[in-house]
Amino acid sequence: MNRPLLVSPPSPEALARVRQIAERQLTAEEFDAYVQAPMSEAERREILYSVAWFTKRYPTAGERLASARVAYKRWAQGMP
Repeated sequence: MNRPLLVSPPSPEALARVRQIAERQLTAEEFDAYVQAPMSEAERREILYSVAWFTKRYPTAGERLASARVAYKRWAQGMP
């Protein structure tokens, strides 16, 4: 099933910026600061809500895996 693309592809500049951020090497101190930072209450609520929704929508491991495969395929088709 081919769905029409609902958004415009990102500009080359936006892709370059995302690539720059994604490929940036963190120092050990930067990494530790990131992973040791406390989770906010809003982040915690959002995670719990997302997990509850997802596990209700896809109650079995097989359904969750199938969902991930479909989402990945859809994502890969939209990548430049």
